[in-house]
Amino acid sequence: MKRIDPLNVLFYAAIFGVTQIAGLLLSLVICFVLQDFTWAFVRVALVNSLILGCALVGGCYFSQRLVLKMKPAYIAAISSTLILGVGTISLLILLALEPTLFIYYNRGALSFVFVNFLFIIALHIIGSGLIMYREIVVDKEKTIGNERLLKNQMELRLLSSKINPHFLFNTLNMIISLLKEPAKAESAILNLSDLLRENLEQSDKVSIPVAQEIGNVRKYLEIQQLRFGERLRWTVEGDLNFSVPPLIVQPLVENSIKHNMQSVPQLSITIRLLQDTGRNRIVITDSQKALLPSMLDRGQGLTITRKRVENSGGTFSVRDGGIEMSFDP
Repeated sequence: MKRIDPLNVLFYAAIFGVTQIAGLLLSLVICFVLQDFTWAFVRVALVNSLILGCALVGGCYFSQRLVLKMKPAYIAAISSTLILGVGTISLLILLALEPTLFIYYNRGALSFVFVNFLFIIALHIIGSGLIMYREIVVDKEKTIGNERLLKNQMELRLLSSKINPHFLFNTLNMIISLLKEPAKAESAILNLSDLLRENLEQSDKVSIPVAQEIGNVRKYLEIQQLRFGERLRWTVEGDLNFSVPPLIVQPLVENSIKHNMQSVPQLSITIRLLQDTGRNRIVITDSQKALLPSMLDRGQGLTITRKRVENSGGTFSVRDGGIEMSFDP
């Protein structure tokens, strides 16, 4: 069911109210000019304004429904014909209700019907024009928004396709270093197989549950731990349910290991899932805390990951030597 736009309801109510007020004031002005006031004429004027006001609202609604389906000239002709037809029917109804008024007060009654009809037509042209303009603008904004969303999705997939080979090359190099230990190499290959299968299944997705992303990171860290043993420690804190772009945490963990592992006897990596001020956050820190904001555009992994986070509507920043990403709930 389509949601009712409150702005349209307010606009329709406003133009209907204007027709009633204008009809009452016009009838009083005519009475003043002719110096002959009669309540029967005022009643006829209000009935005429009521009928034409309903026709005006119907014409504007008709224009709004068809603005994107027909040419504006056709819509204007059809809706104006509708108001003309209703105006004619209104005149016949008034003649049937108050025939004597059109005989003895014909100057005032006919003047009112003619002037009020012209006023309604003018108001219809203005009202329909505003509504049609608004609908066209809203439709263009929606089209631009859809194109922007499609562009972001395509860019996310392009960036993701760059991350996958980067990860694969690094992992294969690591497995080569384990060939002297067949058991560890076999375990690493099995974990890599699981990871590649997951990445293949996620390749056409814009987002996945964060729990699934963290599960993939655990497998990656298990592969790395086969190589470094007790020199590498890691923990995951927090248990939240929100969506993130696939392969968004793993490149950051990989970057930490790549740049720190060779220079320290032991490296500890902590991944925390937090929620505050209405935002979901992923904070990745290591025991070195050596990352600086100026380093963001140096490495391919960091640069691509930052672009993917920002294209998905999130934020990416360096704080206290670690990475913080935040996403909408």
